[in-house]
Amino acid sequence: MFPFALTRQQHCPSQPSGQGGCELIAFDADKLNLFAAQVAYCEPHWHPAPELITVLSGAFWVVADQQEYLLTAGDRLYLSAETVHTLSARQPDSRLITVQFSPALFDALHPAPRLDYCTAGRPLGTGDEQVARCLGQLLESVVAGNAPFMRIATTYLLLNALQHAGKMLPQAGVSTRDMGKIKRGIGFINGHFDGPLTLQQVADHVGMSYGGFSRLFARISRCTFREYLTVVRLNKARMLLRDTRIPITDIALMSGFRQHKLLIAAFNKHHGVTPTGYRKQALSPADPTAHGGECVYLALNDSLRQALASGLAQRQQQDTQ
Repeated sequence: MFPFALTRQQHCPSQPSGQGGCELIAFDADKLNLFAAQVAYCEPHWHPAPELITVLSGAFWVVADQQEYLLTAGDRLYLSAETVHTLSARQPDSRLITVQFSPALFDALHPAPRLDYCTAGRPLGTGDEQVARCLGQLLESVVAGNAPFMRIATTYLLLNALQHAGKMLPQAGVSTRDMGKIKRGIGFINGHFDGPLTLQQVADHVGMSYGGFSRLFARISRCTFREYLTVVRLNKARMLLRDTRIPITDIALMSGFRQHKLLIAAFNKHHGVTPTGYRKQALSPADPTAHGGECVYLALNDSLRQALASGLAQRQQQDTQ
C-alpha cells in the first residue's frame, strides 16, 4: 500500500499505486498536491517534494530523518524533500491532511526550505498559529476554486510561515551516498518481495556488507529488513484478498510467503485477524475501513475545513490544560 502516491483531479486524489519507494507525484497547475485521507499505514518512501502533514483526528506515529514523532489531532509536521519517512495510525479513524509542494515552486536562489518543524509535545506559539491560518486559507482557496495565481500566492504564504516558525536543519546525519544505497535497497525489495529474498541479496545489490546494510537500514527506517519485508508482503496479500477470489494458499505464495501458515501468523501478529477474517471484512459493506491497511480519501470541502479548525481548537485546548 502506498497511500501518498496521489494525483489530484478535480480536488480528489487518484488511487495509490505500487509499493513503498520513490514516490512519483503529479502536480496540477497550482504546483501543489493537497489531499486528505484516513489511512492505517504508509511504507518507507521519499519524494522530491517537501510536505506538511496535519492530523485531523486520531493519532499517527511518523518516523523521518531517523527521528520518531507521535502526532495527535491538530499537530503538524514538515518533511523536507527526499526525506525517507513512514507513517502508521495509532488510533481508529485517524485522519490527516497533507500539502505537497512542487519542486517547481523553488529555484537556485529560493531553494525548498529544509526545516525542523513539528508541533507535537510542545505548546503552540504565534508562529504555529500563523502556519495554521495560512493552511486554512490555502484549503479555503482550493475548496472555493479561486484563481490559480491566488492559490499559488497562498501557497507561498504558507511556506513563508513555515520558514519563520521552524528551524533551519543542519546537514543530514546520513550521507547522500548512504541514503542512496538505502533507497536502492528499498526499490530492490519492492521489486523482489514475492520470491525468496535475503538481506544478503539486497546488500550485494547496493554494494554493502550484510552487517553494514542491516545497521544502516535499521538506523534510517527504524525497522529491520525482515520487518519491512513482511509488511510489503502483507500489503500485497491484502490487495489480493480484497480484490480477487484467489485461494489463500495461492495468495501466500504470490505474496512471498513460502507457506500459507506463515501468512496466517503474520496476519494475526500485524492485524489481529486471519486472512479469511480479513477477506470477510473487506467484502462487508458495513464498514469499509474496519480492517487494517485501507486508505479512504476525503473530499476537499467545507466539512474538511471544519475538521481542520476543530483539530486546531482541540490542540489549543490541550495547551491550556
